[in-house]
Amino acid sequence: MHGYRFLLACAVVASSLICNTVHAAVPQDELGATELRAGEQRALQEGERWFNLMQQALTEYNFSASLVHVQGQRIEMFRWLHGHTSDNEQLELLHSLNGPEIHIIRRGQTVSYFHSMSSPYSIRANTMFGPIPTAFFRDFSNIADAYNAVPMGGARIMDRTTVHVRLIPKDQDRYGYSLWLDRESGMLLRMLTVSQEGEPLEQIQLTALEITAELNSELEQVIELNLPPIVDDIHRSVNVRHDWQTNYLPRGFELIRGNHHRLPITGIAADYFLYSDGLTRVSVYVSEDPEAAANLRYSGLESLYSHSFADYSVTVVGRLPMATLQRIAMSVRR
Repeated sequence: MHGYRFLLACAVVASSLICNTVHAAVPQDELGATELRAGEQRALQEGERWFNLMQQALTEYNFSASLVHVQGQRIEMFRWLHGHTSDNEQLELLHSLNGPEIHIIRRGQTVSYFHSMSSPYSIRANTMFGPIPTAFFRDFSNIADAYNAVPMGGARIMDRTTVHVRLIPKDQDRYGYSLWLDRESGMLLRMLTVSQEGEPLEQIQLTALEITAELNSELEQVIELNLPPIVDDIHRSVNVRHDWQTNYLPRGFELIRGNHHRLPITGIAADYFLYSDGLTRVSVYVSEDPEAAANLRYSGLESLYSHSFADYSVTVVGRLPMATLQRIAMSVRR
């Protein structure tokens, strides 16, 4: 808690949000504490304001962009388009420029996924499941229980002046994020996922951006495109064999989907559950075979923790600290 307050205090100073007026009638220490609290609150409000400006830019502007997504040694490049039809229906297109060919198309409340290695399908959703966190397309209030948004100054990115906003978790169960937003438009230009030790784990960097009044011609083709059929119940627990209970999840995490399938490589059958707080995600695999997973730990951007119980085994994979993965795994019960 002391470290958190120190971080907020630094943010307040960096943002020049502390009032320096001293009233002689008020004791100096009491006045300083009051000013600090007021400055912290103003800083948080300013951070939330910038986050919501970003959300508006991502959902209201017609834009075309190129971005680089870096995860460790893995580097992916994407073309990203967004716009509105004359009926104000949102259109969005994300396609990979290297590696396996991937196209993701959003038309209104339908998102379609095309992958060169699998059959295409569509789901009912208002956001894509891609490199940009889904929380960025929603109001800050959706993550306010778990994160604070704190302005920390700015930098020059893509020859644009930016505001640096840190998303600081309110607990030790998840990572933090740094966002650099265009001061003129509010558009996201760069994102960094940061470990609890302050080390960068993941980076998204826009390399080109054009905001236009008219819909991009590539998106006009999406309007008449025949999309693949919608897969029903994609957000429900389909064919899960047992009513497993995950008794601990960090604040804000919700079940996205669940099913029963055989794991790649090993072929072991397991119930699978995917959870997300809008910024990151975690997968829980539960097998009735207690020997299906050895007691393993692997730390990285996608960390892994597995544990064998007397009559079942649990493996948890996600972009969360190891202690959090362990706590989730140990909480799973029949």
